[in-house]
Amino acid sequence: MVALTRQRDALVLVFAILLVALGGCSESYVAGADGGVVVSSDLSTSSDGAYVPGPINPDRPKCPGQEATIKGTVYAPNGSDPVPGATVFIPSLVPELFPPEVRCEVCGQLGTAANFWQTNSAYDGTFELPDVCPGKRDLIFQNGRFRRFVTVDVVAKQTLELTGAQTRLPKRHAESNAFDAIPKIAVATGDFDKMECVLRKLGLADDAFDMYEAVLTPNMVSPLNYPKFSELVGNLDKLKSYNVVFINCTLNTFEAELAKEDVRKNIASYLEAGGRLYVTDWSYDWIEQLDSYAGLIDFEPGKSDAVPEGINAAQIGSDGLSVQATIKDSLMAQWLGLFPGAIANGKSTISHTSASWVMMHDVNSDVKVWVEAEGSSSDGTITGMRPLTVTYNVNKCGKLLFTSYHTEGREDDFFVPTFPDYCGENASPQDRILEFLIFDIANCVKVI
Repeated sequence: MVALTRQRDALVLVFAILLVALGGCSESYVAGADGGVVVSSDLSTSSDGAYVPGPINPDRPKCPGQEATIKGTVYAPNGSDPVPGATVFIPSLVPELFPPEVRCEVCGQLGTAANFWQTNSAYDGTFELPDVCPGKRDLIFQNGRFRRFVTVDVVAKQTLELTGAQTRLPKRHAESNAFDAIPKIAVATGDFDKMECVLRKLGLADDAFDMYEAVLTPNMVSPLNYPKFSELVGNLDKLKSYNVVFINCTLNTFEAELAKEDVRKNIASYLEAGGRLYVTDWSYDWIEQLDSYAGLIDFEPGKSDAVPEGINAAQIGSDGLSVQATIKDSLMAQWLGLFPGAIANGKSTISHTSASWVMMHDVNSDVKVWVEAEGSSSDGTITGMRPLTVTYNVNKCGKLLFTSYHTEGREDDFFVPTFPDYCGENASPQDRILEFLIFDIANCVKVI
């Protein structure tokens, strides 16, 4: 045991030295309570040696008459799609490494509080950081647990225009240095939807997220032998190691798992601990069967009590949903306007790419509606404006998202291709909406 402890301490020291080299600064490094390396400029630590963030609004360096400006555009990992609302800052401390599991991440935490200079990207990803003192500066682009760390040379009284290669978010964890990060993501496969293709289109590396098999249909099961989704939802510790979990629309694969009280409690605990859960269409029971969340969304037919209804009880919408959907969020509408064909006159053409869909009737007042459209049930008895995409902040901590439509439909091949061979290249309007919401649900929670 002593030998193992010494070996671990030696590795920590080596890693700390590497971090110093990467940071280009003279910060101090200490071992965290979990044995990992954390970073602090002022060696502020608690009694157990864990990192304690530095002061909010620290004294900014002054350089009268020498101030410079840094400009650029924050991009998704693909280097082409702008990211709105990202935090751009020069820290007073080298930021801490992200914790290994979910937690409540209120805006102003996770390294975005103790900064000398800070701004946010506009709807088109552009930013301008003024009044920066010259010198070698560590610059960070961050959206939740998406984070890019670069070092730039700032020249007095000049404007530094950064390239897209410098400002794009990373494709994978620790892509360029130890501080580069992306959220840890799990994707449950589906018979019909394939949100993993959207993650690929926004530029994440194919091995940057974990796939779990959630399909039972023999010809739709992946040849890649993914671990079973039941292994994830049945293990709360493993579930909480993922920042975002995507559950694709599929057949009635999950009913056996949802019948287990422990699994339902795991999902609720995951959200309450700060997890982000994205559910589409027929997988809606992952919301409806949770006691604490059944009242958030009323699924057709009609209003229901705030208790779980029977599995698969929701009214199915009319075949082949294709509607002119209203984008209700102004920032999303502005952002969609950057992409030809994604929006016109405040509306996007949403194509469901499947024969039938789960209709929402209404939502709780605390639920945000992003997209809505006219819809009707398959039997023609229900019609009218209905929510299509909604989100909910769980105790100002976790985030829950449901959408009635798919992104890119799965082809009904006899033998399903392996990921990513079944992914298309072009992004549909619903792909774009999901991309926007990936950065929204991955971001910190604003507390008003």
